Amino acid sequence: MRFPFDAKPVLKWAGGKQSLADRLIRYFPTDFSRYYEPFIGGGSVLLALQPQRAVIGDLNDWLLDTYLALRDDESRVARHLDAMINTREEFERIRRVDPSGLDPFQRAAHLIYLNKTCFRGLFRVNRKGQFNVPYGAYDRRYYDPANLASVAACLRGVEIRHADFELCLADASGDDFVYMDPPYYKQGGYSDFDRYTRWKFRENDHVRLAALCRELDLRGVRWALSNSDTPFVRDLFQGYTTHAISTRREINLNSQERDIDELLITNYGDNIHKD
Repeated sequence: MRFPFDAKPVLKWAGGKQSLADRLIRYFPTDFSRYYEPFIGGGSVLLALQPQRAVIGDLNDWLLDTYLALRDDESRVARHLDAMINTREEFERIRRVDPSGLDPFQRAAHLIYLNKTCFRGLFRVNRKGQFNVPYGAYDRRYYDPANLASVAACLRGVEIRHADFELCLADASGDDFVYMDPPYYKQGGYSDFDRYTRWKFRENDHVRLAALCRELDLRGVRWALSNSDTPFVRDLFQGYTTHAISTRREINLNSQERDIDELLITNYGDNIHKD
């Protein structure tokens, strides 16, 4: 059994589950062979659950390369971070650097630095895949060396797949469990933000994801999926168990619209541990 590490996400991600992770896990089954998470994002649920065997994936290459670098040698990432200072000039200099020309450890450090010093901790890219969030001017530490080491320890043995969700889950079996946290179906206003890769996650992608969930169900694979509480999502997953989860979206600029309900949809009913 894996030793439990006190690990928090090293990246802030739109729709991240850090405040919800412990609550979500109460709805997960406790008996599974491998844990799959094809939209890993900031990794809050993975770090809270800390399964013995895991497969994670995403289409954001910079994100996954950061996790690979941390898993392989977080001390090299830390050395690059230690050399960076939290100033507007440094931020703008690093933002101009093409990350594809960097070694994996420096590339990871650049993402962590930009994410933690940019405005509201957003990750947003343009159609060319270039990071385009302005400086945040926050007077705070942008990484914790001890937490970086804990996250790296949690990633040891985790399989990381640069793949679309269908390919990531191609070998999931009836002994496994899948948690999916895709870019949410739009609710209007700032919650429509979903360009965390150069491609947007559009309505047809939600339809494709729902079709895959039904295929997984036929294969006997247990899964849980988070999404917005909208008629469209409810219609896509009609017939499955839905749980309304209250949460707060700090990314919304209108503070009165930050408290919302979202859905956790499961295909395994109520045979779960919620104490």
